[in-house]
Amino acid sequence: MNVRLVPLLGLLLALATAVDAAEPEKKTYVEKEDLLYAPFSDAARAVKDRPLGGGWSFTLGGSSQVRGQALDNRRDFTFGRNDEDASLLERVRLSAGFEHGDLSKAHVEVQDAWEFWRDHLPGPNANENALDVYQGYIEFGLLKDIADMPALRIRLGRQELSFGTELLFGDRDWFNTGQSFDLARVIWRPEAFEIDFFAGRPVEQDHLNLDQASSHTNIGGINLKFLDAPARHRMEAYAYYKGDEKTRFDGEHGSHGPAHLLTVGGLVSAPFFRRWDYRVEAMGQFGSRGGDKVLAWLETAELGYTIPIGWRSVRLAVKQSLISGDHDPGDGEQETFDPLFADPFEHLGKILAVDGRNINQFGAKLHARVWRGGLIELDYFRFRLLEERDALYQSVNGRPLRRDPTGRAGSDVGQELDLQVTHRFHENLSVSGGVFLFQPGRLFEKSGNRGDDTARNIFLMVRVGF
Repeated sequence: MNVRLVPLLGLLLALATAVDAAEPEKKTYVEKEDLLYAPFSDAARAVKDRPLGGGWSFTLGGSSQVRGQALDNRRDFTFGRNDEDASLLERVRLSAGFEHGDLSKAHVEVQDAWEFWRDHLPGPNANENALDVYQGYIEFGLLKDIADMPALRIRLGRQELSFGTELLFGDRDWFNTGQSFDLARVIWRPEAFEIDFFAGRPVEQDHLNLDQASSHTNIGGINLKFLDAPARHRMEAYAYYKGDEKTRFDGEHGSHGPAHLLTVGGLVSAPFFRRWDYRVEAMGQFGSRGGDKVLAWLETAELGYTIPIGWRSVRLAVKQSLISGDHDPGDGEQETFDPLFADPFEHLGKILAVDGRNINQFGAKLHARVWRGGLIELDYFRFRLLEERDALYQSVNGRPLRRDPTGRAGSDVGQELDLQVTHRFHENLSVSGGVFLFQPGRLFEKSGNRGDDTARNIFLMVRVGF
């Protein structure tokens, strides 16, 4: 653990045992960051919902994520080069929350993230971000509903942003540094709906300097969630904007210009026939980039079947995803999908070799709950390019990883097998371990450095909060 935060964690734990441990009034919270209010133990309960006077209360919390991993061949997919990184990733977050009933709230969370013993490589390490403000916002509630809770919430400041299945906006919790945004956000809950409006900029993390909002990328949108859909359906619809006026993107005919993208879509999922479930999500992307017209799309569908065995269960599922690529790189129309700020970990393979652009993906899953608190996840993926003349793109940063403009290298990207085992002792304590394997296909043999050796990641991770 980073030595700079050890005294802070020690101080908080000492305070937890020194303060009167009278149990506060039990409250119900639904936001992810409100794990801040879930006490890890009776001692930690002492620093939750402490009265400050004037109707205000104060809560302290924190979390630590430590992951040891051996990541081999992930950079060049070649055994013959030095590409074997054994490292320890560590992330510590300290949180403070201030509340005035249900109508006013302030949340501050600092983060310190490091990676130890990794090979020294040129450029910044995306797994490191020295002590900085990860979240910091104020929130006001208005228009109390029939349950005397605010039906309209206004949130201003730095915050995470996650919608739906995180195909476009996610918190990237597996990543050592996470992802946050500087936003103005309005959350309105009229009867049977939750409507989320937001506008702002993504935060660009700078390891040794203060993190700042992007100076060129603007985002905004609306997300509509149906809270009372029939037959236990989950239904969402959305429209998101991403624009960049300052960057001069390249067009296909030598033109240059900004980018303006509008992504419109929706998802629906539900159980049916008692043990079956399905999910379908589709979206279209329109606008311009570099003087070219943009017309891209994404479609994904999943069908699952759950076998109950007493309180145990096994879920089997198959999944197909189609994400558009550029069919003709010279026609003045760009069809490569932009996944915005997605969390690819759950959707495109856990070794993060494939990005959400120009991909035809088939997947199969087996998720088993065979002991209390335990989950075994076995996922298989088969990847192909949707358009052979377009590139295979790197996960997260979106840069081309392999490209054959002639298309003769074919569409076979490869296959992946992911095994992850998790045991949750408490909502704020879990241990996970596993192995992720990616076997490159013919595209790797015929393009780039021709490296096509198996990439793997073996890891053990502990997450704890209080």
